[in-house]
Amino acid sequence: MFVNARGKLTLVTRLTLESYLLGVVPGEIGALRDSLLEAGRAQAVAARSYSLFYRGRRGAEGFDLYATVEDQLYSPVEAERPLATKCVETTRGMVALSEGTPIRANYCSTCGGVSAEVWEAWPADARSYLRSVADRGVGEGDHCALSPQYRWREEWTAAEFAGNLARFGPAQKVAIPAAGVGEIRDVEVDARSRSGRVWRLRVTTSTGEILVPAYSLRQVLRRPGASGSILRSNLFKIAVHRDADGRVGMIVASGAGSGHGVGLCQTGALAMARGGAKAESILTHYYAGADLKQLY
Repeated sequence: MFVNARGKLTLVTRLTLESYLLGVVPGEIGALRDSLLEAGRAQAVAARSYSLFYRGRRGAEGFDLYATVEDQLYSPVEAERPLATKCVETTRGMVALSEGTPIRANYCSTCGGVSAEVWEAWPADARSYLRSVADRGVGEGDHCALSPQYRWREEWTAAEFAGNLARFGPAQKVAIPAAGVGEIRDVEVDARSRSGRVWRLRVTTSTGEILVPAYSLRQVLRRPGASGSILRSNLFKIAVHRDADGRVGMIVASGAGSGHGVGLCQTGALAMARGGAKAESILTHYYAGADLKQLY
């Protein structure tokens, strides 16, 4: 515990990397059984690589990583689970590397059938091992198809949609017309990124046009009736339903996946393990070109 730069107390848990992973893996990959151990082992290697890549990420705050999904979800010893512990212990010291250094091993819940390149989710340089890959094998369906987040649908009234833009747009640096959002006249995908995700959404209103870029989309398009939760993913189609007078009544997003879509797809990894894939195959599928090495 120490006093931070803002004059408030910060409580930090200091752990060895392997002890830390015992609290990360069960929360990130979820409940495991024997048939899913290889997915848990892949998650352990990904989390270990992520931790080493991002060491010192929160240095200005006096520690390395947040214990939340903002970095990696870490729970105390009470949340540790025997099978997850086994996954950590049997991969001890195993790290995914690129050019000899730990990779930026991002991972997400459900990619929706195709992963995203890193620059599609964050303003970041492309990385050879974080490129878009189809989440399937030869002659197979999508690995993450059994996820409850694999396909989804959200509906907004025109007023709800305009309210989201007005409330959340400015904080996300989305330019709103001087006269306000106004009445929604049309909504369309203006551009898509390499994996097919929405790169830019164009909203035509009675006061002008509003462009919502990829990095702001999920924060701006809050899910109706979901306590302000952000949109599940940027992988969606948009449709506008009009009344008899041509006015916009409902705006509907039909989407796929949950999360940023970059790197390892956790539900896809579980399906691959269920089908007999080893952790090494799972990792090289989602982090194409990365080298797996035993560092200690």
